[in-house]
Amino acid sequence: LSDRALPRIMFLTVGLVAAGYSPDRATYFAKLSGAAYCSVQSLTDWDCGDKCFGGVSKVQVCKGKDTHAYVAKSNGQCTASFEGTSNIPSTITDTEFWKNGTLWGHCDGCTVHSGFLSEWDSLSQCIMHSLTSIGCGRGAELHTTGHSLGAAVAGLANMELTRGGWTVAESYTFGMPRTGDQAFATQLTEMLEGRFWRVTHAKDPIPHLPPEHLVLNWHYVHAEPEVFYKGDVADGYVECTEDGDEKCSSQYRNLPWVALHLPQHLDYMGVDTSFFGCKKGAEDGELGEVPMMLMV
Repeated sequence: LSDRALPRIMFLTVGLVAAGYSPDRATYFAKLSGAAYCSVQSLTDWDCGDKCFGGVSKVQVCKGKDTHAYVAKSNGQCTASFEGTSNIPSTITDTEFWKNGTLWGHCDGCTVHSGFLSEWDSLSQCIMHSLTSIGCGRGAELHTTGHSLGAAVAGLANMELTRGGWTVAESYTFGMPRTGDQAFATQLTEMLEGRFWRVTHAKDPIPHLPPEHLVLNWHYVHAEPEVFYKGDVADGYVECTEDGDEKCSSQYRNLPWVALHLPQHLDYMGVDTSFFGCKKGAEDGELGEVPMMLMV
C-alpha cells in the first residue's frame, strides 16, 4: 500500500464515530497537523509532499495574526487543522507566558492564555465562514487537529465551535501547551469526553508550558486525557487522565528546556510536525527560527 493511500483506509476502518484512542487515527491527524506548516499555496493546491495525502478536497486556508489554518473535506469528513510555531511572530506568541490570562465568554468562568486566544480570535470568523462554504456549517460533525501553538488554538476552537452549533466528533492534538485554567480544562475535557486526545512525545518541553508554578500563580492545567509515547510509536503508549501524572510526560517536567529535546517536539507519530517534510518550495518557515521556540 502506498503512503498516500493509507489514511483513506484508516477512515474506512474507523468510521465517523470515535471509539477510543487509535494510533492509526493519531498518525492520520499528525499528517494533517504537519501539513498546516506548509505554504498557503501548497495547501490550496493540496500539493505539499507526503503530508498532503489522497482523499482531501475543498481546501480553504485562513490567515491569522501569526499563523494560518485550513479547513477541508478529508475522506468526506469536515476537518480543521491549525498551524503551530514556524516563524518568529508565532514563536513569540507560543512563549510569551508572562502575558495575562483573560476571561473568555465562550467558557463559563474560564481564564485562558491571552496570546493563544488572540491567535484563535484572528482565525475564528474565517474558519466558520470557510467551513460553511465547503458544506460543513453549523450542525456538521467536525474533526480537528493541531500541533504546538496550533494545538492550543485547536482546543479553543473546539470550545467555541461546539458552543456555536458544530459537533466536534474527534480531536487529536500534538505537543499541546497548557491553554487555560482548571475551569477551562475541566469543561473541555467533559465537553469532548471520548473524542479528544492530547498526544505527547518523550521529553518534548512544550506540554510543560506555561509552567505549573509561576510568580503570577495562574494554575494553568491541561485538558485530558494525555496519550504519552516515551519512544517510537511501535514501543506503545501510556494513557493518563490527570495533569502531573508521572506515568506520562510529567516524569520529565523538571528537565531543562533546551534545544537538545527539540527533535521530540517536531516528530509525532513518525511524522514531521513542522515545516520539515513539506515539499521543497512549499515550506513556510526557516530553519534558523526553530530553536527560538525554547527561549523562555
